[in-house]
Amino acid sequence: MDIDILARGLVAGSLYALVAVSFNILYRPTNVFNFAQGELVMLGAMVFASLATVLGWPWYAALIVTLLGVGLLTLLIDVVAVAPVLARSQHGTGWVITTLAASLIIANGVNRIWGPDPIVVRPPAPLTTDTFSLAGMTVSAYQIFLVLLTVILVLAIEQVYRTRQGKAVLAVAEDREAALLRGVNPLRLSRWSFFLGGAFAGLTGVLAAPVLYASTGLGPALLLKGFAAAAVGSIGNNRGALIAGYLIGVTEALGAALLSPGYQEAVVFLLVLCVLLVWPHGLFGRPFARTV
Repeated sequence: MDIDILARGLVAGSLYALVAVSFNILYRPTNVFNFAQGELVMLGAMVFASLATVLGWPWYAALIVTLLGVGLLTLLIDVVAVAPVLARSQHGTGWVITTLAASLIIANGVNRIWGPDPIVVRPPAPLTTDTFSLAGMTVSAYQIFLVLLTVILVLAIEQVYRTRQGKAVLAVAEDREAALLRGVNPLRLSRWSFFLGGAFAGLTGVLAAPVLYASTGLGPALLLKGFAAAAVGSIGNNRGALIAGYLIGVTEALGAALLSPGYQEAVVFLLVLCVLLVWPHGLFGRPFARTV
């Protein structure tokens, strides 16, 4: 079997894991899935490509502006499309429709501004996308960087949840009413989580651009497989999302190599279906019950 399959699977799995983590950042204090996350990833890639490639901005300056812009847009989505729905019913699911509507608005706006043509994005120096042989695999320095950075980011986020603010987020996720009684402000945490979740989605788009190019079609595929990684790894579990992302990425690469590229989507979602049939809460989840 071609060992390059493993390299392709790990690179793709890193991106799926990052999207899954962006879902988790939002979900923990809010119990809301922002289905505009895929388009936010795409927007991050397009904004960064325009600044760094078209306008020639320094790589890191373009990165900072992109993260701030996408984060503020996500905060606006919370204020306009999510908070009013939750104000009427904390247990309602109207945010599914409103975040999907936000996704369509972003997609249409980006298509009008940038059009369908992809933009080639170079990685930051000294990294390149030029390939070389490593342990029998054909990889690039940027691909190795992407996989290592993904692991580091997930571990860093887990450390954040050990801080005072992180524990407040976990408290809200566990029991919103009890956390409120203990002086935790769920609304403020929700606002911050939307901003950080959006910025993380923008970062995912920036990291994906040198590998997949910046294009308006980037969002939907990453949205579906990122959400699948979040579900398989157990919603809210970032380490689970990392493992599930790599599992899905390698499975997808195997399906494309052993069967046909036309079957890789079916293989991935067959895997997701089998996992969730056996473990409904994901590989690392556990059933829970609340008593009053």
